[in-house]
Amino acid sequence: MAASSSSGRLVRLAEILTESRIPGSRGDTASKLTVRLYGRGVVAKADAGGSEETRYFRRRAGQLIYSKLDCLNGAIGLIPPHLDGYESTADLPSFDIAKSVDPDFFLAFLSRPSFYLRFKAVAIGSRKANRVPADEFLATKVELPSRSEQCAIAAVLRASRERVAAAEALISALTEAKRNVMRELLTLGAARDPARLRPLRERWVVGRVAEGVEAAPEGWRLVPLTRVARLESGHTPSRDRPDWWDGDIPWISLQDTERLQGLEIFDSAETIGTEGLANSSARLLPKGTVVFQRTASVGQCSIMGRPMATSQHFANWVCGPEIEPRYLLQVFRHMTREWERLQAGSVLPDIYMPTFKKLQILLPPRSEQLRIADVGEAFDRRLEAERVHLSELRATRDALAAELLSGRLRLPAAVIARHAGADPGARAA
Repeated sequence: MAASSSSGRLVRLAEILTESRIPGSRGDTASKLTVRLYGRGVVAKADAGGSEETRYFRRRAGQLIYSKLDCLNGAIGLIPPHLDGYESTADLPSFDIAKSVDPDFFLAFLSRPSFYLRFKAVAIGSRKANRVPADEFLATKVELPSRSEQCAIAAVLRASRERVAAAEALISALTEAKRNVMRELLTLGAARDPARLRPLRERWVVGRVAEGVEAAPEGWRLVPLTRVARLESGHTPSRDRPDWWDGDIPWISLQDTERLQGLEIFDSAETIGTEGLANSSARLLPKGTVVFQRTASVGQCSIMGRPMATSQHFANWVCGPEIEPRYLLQVFRHMTREWERLQAGSVLPDIYMPTFKKLQILLPPRSEQLRIADVGEAFDRRLEAERVHLSELRATRDALAAELLSGRLRLPAAVIARHAGADPGARAA
């Protein structure tokens, strides 16, 4: 059983890996580690329990480790420095890596499904407990490029991962910045002047944008949301009537979760016809309706850009003259923690329709609603642009890894030459 990278030396893993069997502690005292699935790293094991009869082995930083039980699920990793000296049983064997192999390259190479799924034919046990023995693992042949090419590939992949991580960090920072800014706007107003605050006349129970809000700017009102917007649900026409489907009416369903990330939604994965609408409890809702996903990915929401219908998995709000849909959308998007609280007790992620009837909203004058919505939308547009950029970076990262690790793409000789002097005993930083 052989796996290829690029033109190079064909070796068995046993030639470049040496199993480590340093005696460790008893199972009831060992500091244990485990390997996450699909190449997501090696971590300390949360469960500290174990039998004192179980034999453990001490593991060292930089060693390769895999799970016999979950090898077919990509449970392969490198032991990080902070877990040096942690232990595992023989079911998670570890190996010292030959100096002729770059560990970063090697881990990326082994973490591909095209590598670890090769062991399906030799795994031992039942369907739910397929173990990959160490001797089968070590007998596998792989074709490896020179160490300098390994190091060059690892450096390119590392740079690609770092660009993805930087984009993810920027999105997290923007999300946190929006949360902080919107909390002030939704509780203090655009002026952000605490001197304008007046005590609320009633308790804010359901629909809070922040904890501990007991006052609001002068001229703001705490009102039931149903007083200023009409709550509508949706429905699914019978699937037994194909003639009710594939019509001209957009019908928002759980398949449209990603579309709800935009400020407006215009299209849907499925459509229904006039007969489907007439023979179900679905409603054709007007442009400007705020659509809120109340099941599965709870909290995804947008504004209908044209008349649309929805399934029963949505709570839809047709805004009256006192509330601006753009403002309501920003309120809903800020209420992440409140939506989590309102799901408490549900077996599945779900907020029941009666709960929406209890929602209260802090309502500024309409002109201030628009100013607040402008700020929230500016953040959302930037976040959407960064998410698109992140998606492109991830696609590039994955494509580079697939091509470089398979050998279908070779790096220029000049790039490889820059790594010719890499210390074979050191792992690239």
